[in-house]
Amino acid sequence: MDPVVVVGGGIVGASVASHLARRSIPVTLFERDALGGGTTSKSLAMFVWHQSRPEKRQHRLRERAWETYRPLIEDGRIGFERIGTLDVADSAGKLDALRDARDRLREFGARAELVEGEALGEFGVAPDEVAGALYTPEDGYLDPAEIVRYFVDRARSAGASIQTSTEVTDVVVEDGRVVAVETSDGRIAASAVVNAAGPWAPGVNDLVDVSLPLRHNFGPVLVVQQEADVDLPFVEFPDGHYFREEGRQQAFAGKFGATFEDAEVADPTHAQSIDHEFYLDVEERVARLLPGLDEVDLVNEWVGLRTITPDGRPFVGETDCEGYYVACGMNGLGVTLAPEIGRLVATSIDDDGRPDRELAEYLSPRRAISQ
Repeated sequence: MDPVVVVGGGIVGASVASHLARRSIPVTLFERDALGGGTTSKSLAMFVWHQSRPEKRQHRLRERAWETYRPLIEDGRIGFERIGTLDVADSAGKLDALRDARDRLREFGARAELVEGEALGEFGVAPDEVAGALYTPEDGYLDPAEIVRYFVDRARSAGASIQTSTEVTDVVVEDGRVVAVETSDGRIAASAVVNAAGPWAPGVNDLVDVSLPLRHNFGPVLVVQQEADVDLPFVEFPDGHYFREEGRQQAFAGKFGATFEDAEVADPTHAQSIDHEFYLDVEERVARLLPGLDEVDLVNEWVGLRTITPDGRPFVGETDCEGYYVACGMNGLGVTLAPEIGRLVATSIDDDGRPDRELAEYLSPRRAISQ
């Protein structure tokens, strides 16, 4: 049997390769650079139960992914810092919406609570400046490099071939079906191809004339440091700005970027810079909203690139091109969802697999026809 070719060696591609190989399906993964060196390396690496507009099937995706993460965390094979998410409301109307979200999350079985008044100060937020917040205490951050290594090691031990510094330059289709890929090292026959190329996914889709509504947004991130310890959850503000502790004395200050309507398809290789206004905005917010961050110094910065979809759900599954599968458009939830995305793809490709039909339909790329 020709191998299934996985394009992309980030956290999603590594998960796909691992799940395929563990089903005794021949698999070859191609990564154009280093494993986990693209979007994965610039991720906030949050695992979140939080949803501002909760959906049951989104919660199920998290539950299924956590079934993979929890034993690894308990065994000490991957690290996890539980810091919680604090979704801040700047108005009474926004707080009412978060109250409804709290109730829905609790219905799903997630821990969620509303924080108001002076209690906000316990989370490092100035109580007089905001209306309240939704707190999901079980959220936290992982180490994406550890997760990629875990999936890659599992894939290799089950016989997968992992090729780095190798770019897929073409996907060969004959009679409407994928038969091979062309790479920078030559041609390889393929029984199927999985596009897990992160921000490069739209370009890979173009190789087979598969059109999916994917766009990019840029998220600037500053790393600031202070002499005192930082104790700060993942704090989200309504306009997309966020802060999060990073270790003992550092914090991330970032912004999620444009909505789908305002975003475009970008060149992932083009270096992006941070506007000066963003530095000033972060400085003002720290002074006004986060009294726990005092006299911070800038120690690092980067611009992350997220691939987003119109409805905020990834595209996962087979496309109209036979044998061509996608696992892309993570909308910033790649770390949270990667284990379950890999499982869904593998069970769809495996002739003996039994994919979760409800989740498979929920994420199917065929829904793009109606978008």
